[in-house]
Amino acid sequence: MGGLQRVCLLAVLLFLQYGCASYDKYPVDAKLLEEPVKTTVDSAAAQYYLNHYLQGERLDAKLDLRIDGVYQHYSAAFPDRAALVQISKEFSNDFAALFLADRLWQDQQNREVQTVFRHYLSMPEEQLYVPPPSVEDYVILLVPGWNYANNGHVTGSDFAAPRRLLDRLEIENYLLLVPSNGSVLQSASVIAESILEHSETGKKIIIIGASAAGPAIHYTLGKLLDHDHLVDVVAWVNLGGILQGSPLVDYFQEWPQKMVLNIALALYGWDNQEIMSMSAVQSRERVKSLELPAGIVVINYMGLSLTGSLSSLSTYKYPLIADQGPNDGLTPLVDIIAPGGMTLVAIGSDHYFAEDPEINLKTIAMVKTVFELMRRRQVE
Repeated sequence: MGGLQRVCLLAVLLFLQYGCASYDKYPVDAKLLEEPVKTTVDSAAAQYYLNHYLQGERLDAKLDLRIDGVYQHYSAAFPDRAALVQISKEFSNDFAALFLADRLWQDQQNREVQTVFRHYLSMPEEQLYVPPPSVEDYVILLVPGWNYANNGHVTGSDFAAPRRLLDRLEIENYLLLVPSNGSVLQSASVIAESILEHSETGKKIIIIGASAAGPAIHYTLGKLLDHDHLVDVVAWVNLGGILQGSPLVDYFQEWPQKMVLNIALALYGWDNQEIMSMSAVQSRERVKSLELPAGIVVINYMGLSLTGSLSSLSTYKYPLIADQGPNDGLTPLVDIIAPGGMTLVAIGSDHYFAEDPEINLKTIAMVKTVFELMRRRQVE
């Protein structure tokens, strides 16, 4: 696509949004999940919640009582999408994102994976790059994100950089050539074939997928393949997977913004039905029928996505679905979490992890974390 066409497409998009949304900016400088957070948030309530309430300081009796009420209301049930929308309406999206992060931290398994990850991330680089033990027993299958063939070098969805890092760690790895602009089921078919092929090698399989790869992997593991065919699959690392679709897909099915989609369909040759397989409407229905095998360790990697630290790729997308609560620029945060899995919160990130200046070190730390969890599982 030519430069002029790109400019025209972006201009139409920006026109439809009436410019990037602006948020109130309340500075925060505190610890969350035992990690420093220094940015801005979108409300005074979110500022107080992080700077004081979560630090054990009770300085505003009236606001403390309201926050206590949120914890009491969700003491038994984990907050779902509807709950986070309600919390966002009462306080703000950033408050709801911070509440979700704190609730995740209260789970022992989540604390464990967060702690192991942070341990590796704090290592000197020369130690971090030492290959993990028993590396020869494993193979990693990488499932790229949507449109990776054309845009993966910008978003990181082509896994080019992670593959170089895996090679350095001496880990056998393969990029699965799913259709770059295909549907969830088309990608799932390729993933299933690859799993069956690599199962014949006798190696343990770790699947890593980002963004639109998430629902395809979820469908493959949860429905497309029988559990008997998945005995060699030991782990799935879900990097910001849009497991229940992206409301942005649904948003661009409506007028007047649909004309932006129509321009893109014509310019890129995309198929709208294939895109619709990633819609929230279709995905939320599809996910109801999925059941993951109990033997697969699932690690969700979720960007915290506070409004003060959105990447350039999320800045103009986040407000389009802000009415659905805290989101990462493509999907509500809670919809990233695969059921039964551990969730690692990536503070300072959103959906576009490649924008993180420390992404290479975090990639290695994540891989080392997976191998450590595999080791602990064998010992148990």
